[in-house]
Amino acid sequence: MIDGSSTMIRTCEIIFWFSLFILAYSYTLYPGLLFLFTRFFGRTVRQDPRYLPRIGVLVPAYNEEKVIRRKIDNILSLHYPPELLSVWVGSDCSTDETEAIVRGYNDERVRLWRAPERCGKTGVLNGLAPRIDADIILFTDANTKHRPDCLTALVRNFADPIVGGVAGHIEHAKRGDEEMGEGIYRAFESKQKLYEGILHSTISAFGGFYAVRKSAFRPIPPNAYSNDDVLIPMNVIRQGLRVIFEPEALSEEETTGNIKSEFSRRIRIGAGNFQAFFWLLDFINPSKGWPAFCLVSHKFSRWFSPLFLLAVMLSCGVLFFKTTINLYRMFFASGMMIVITGILYKFIPLRITRHVFYFLVMNTALVLGFFRFLRGIKSAAWSRTERSGPGGSDAG
Repeated sequence: MIDGSSTMIRTCEIIFWFSLFILAYSYTLYPGLLFLFTRFFGRTVRQDPRYLPRIGVLVPAYNEEKVIRRKIDNILSLHYPPELLSVWVGSDCSTDETEAIVRGYNDERVRLWRAPERCGKTGVLNGLAPRIDADIILFTDANTKHRPDCLTALVRNFADPIVGGVAGHIEHAKRGDEEMGEGIYRAFESKQKLYEGILHSTISAFGGFYAVRKSAFRPIPPNAYSNDDVLIPMNVIRQGLRVIFEPEALSEEETTGNIKSEFSRRIRIGAGNFQAFFWLLDFINPSKGWPAFCLVSHKFSRWFSPLFLLAVMLSCGVLFFKTTINLYRMFFASGMMIVITGILYKFIPLRITRHVFYFLVMNTALVLGFFRFLRGIKSAAWSRTERSGPGGSDAG
């Protein structure tokens, strides 16, 4: 007969090894498989640098008087035929001088649309995108600065009719201590996006810089919360089109330089991730092919990784105290040392522990985002995130 203690230990062992496998798969095995699969199953995209469609740049804004002029000037200065480029600013009922600044442009390429009521970033995207008179809609944020040749690098991929969306790359303009962790994370994400696009489609974009065919745009749920860069590309993929990542289409943005502000932003993103999970469950179906594989392996496993991380820590703790197996003792002691060194980074800022700290912060924000999601998200109301530069915003 198996007693209760043996059953508990066996259960903890199953939880420990399963959770550890999911974490290892998400962060190491999946990227390795991507690299391998692209060598055997990768597909090329027919690029044509002479392909110059009409581009409408959609800039959602709420009280962006500090940066909106710089943003519009940046777009109009890009190396692209002026007659094929237009700027569409969607104001979420701004109460500062944002709208007056946009109206002040004596240029028919600069348009202003004001939402009839406060609706958040999602409402602005849903309301303005169908009104844009262009072949390609470029979604960007007010605090994103574009490199001069980014548009030509982006749209050359749309010469292939199977391409419905293209995600560009965003670099950080300034990097303090906290930004270094974000920079490494973005480099890691960019490489996965590139391989996913080669395999079939990248299943998300960097929110401040991605484009879709206007004909492929579909509205997203009105209460979508900081997740348009996942939902809009996935809607394109649902139509049988590809979404690829173009690493040569470059833009940059400034982070807050403030860990508290970035932490709050990560909580919003985490809540939006769990919200998006239930809207994308149809991709669990293996018949969806490579996009299903990439979404489950890249996003779903990563979104739930904090829960698996907690499961590893708790089950390993039980095994540490309830068994004499040295392997579990080694895992538990090593795990505690890693957690402690990450926490101590704020007091003893050693470079070697910076990335551990960032990893812990990201996963803690995901957990808090999960609880925010459980409380219910009824609105995508807009809030601003002050940047280290003149300004910046985020839907939240």
